[in-house]
Amino acid sequence: MKVETRKEAIVKFRRRARSMNGSTAWKKGVVLGILVLGFMGLSQAAQAQEYPTQPITMLISNAPGAGTDVCSRVMAQGASKILNQEIIPMNKPGAGGAVAVAVLTSSKPDGYTILGATSSSLTVVPQLETVTYDPLKDVVPIIHFGTFHQAIIVRADSPLKSFKDFIEFARNNPGKANLGIVGVGNPPHLDFELVKMQEKVDIAVIPFGGAAPAITALLGGHVTAVGVGASGWMPNYKAGKVRVLATTTEKRILPDVPALREFGYPFYGISTEYYFMAAPKGISEAIVKKLEGAFIKVMGTPEFRTTTDSFFVYDPNPLSRQVFKDLIESLYRKNGEIIQKAKLGKQG
Repeated sequence: MKVETRKEAIVKFRRRARSMNGSTAWKKGVVLGILVLGFMGLSQAAQAQEYPTQPITMLISNAPGAGTDVCSRVMAQGASKILNQEIIPMNKPGAGGAVAVAVLTSSKPDGYTILGATSSSLTVVPQLETVTYDPLKDVVPIIHFGTFHQAIIVRADSPLKSFKDFIEFARNNPGKANLGIVGVGNPPHLDFELVKMQEKVDIAVIPFGGAAPAITALLGGHVTAVGVGASGWMPNYKAGKVRVLATTTEKRILPDVPALREFGYPFYGISTEYYFMAAPKGISEAIVKKLEGAFIKVMGTPEFRTTTDSFFVYDPNPLSRQVFKDLIESLYRKNGEIIQKAKLGKQG
């Protein structure tokens, strides 16, 4: 048996020492990593438990008085009481909601800047114009709190008694039929573009700055029909000033008015608007859940129900966060196809 020399023994000892030190360092690194992650988890949980410790800014994507604005303010007022901290509404209208979303996504993801908006700011606007945010990655949905119903309406004394009459009028009178809409790409514009493509009819689409001027133009006889949300058409319908030809909803919301899908179209309500609350990417899940819980409680109050009923956006079956996120992704793809085929906004 070979006997190690003193020099050989020293070399072997140093090699073992280096090996042991490396292994020990690796183990220490793993333990340290686990501890850091644990502390981070505890820190986030502690932050969520303390949150909120200062006023929260709620950006609103529409101008004062709009359905989004009024309903979001009810959510803010109710949640302020639950969270024991003021939620300050701040209107940031413009570019179909893109202005407000851009401010949100550039904000610190600490739960002190949130957003009340409609789904087209994520599913339509980014495909019509250049925006500074990724609609599918930079926005974290907190809760879906309402659904905006659209309809095609004509004057009450119009000879057009049904939606089929409208289509036949356009077919038999090329260039004479037109439809007033609220902004390019807004509901029910995209649904109607599908109708035009399927029916192969020539109907000019005329954008207005809001439901009020669009309906004024209709009542004045300047447009054949108008596509607007329920908050615009319902009061005039009850007053007997307009006739509703069809809605873009899945089911009838008026017993005597059909939904577009009843006419045999292979789609319905693709451009239906959804009201939602959101936060910027990077916010902790614990804070999102705390906000969601507060808003869910608000949605169970008489004040919320009365307000959303008055704007005809109350939804008895609000979507869960994950289902709503999946819906936004689906609508983004479907609306993108319509926008490309109709050659609206930016192309390519």
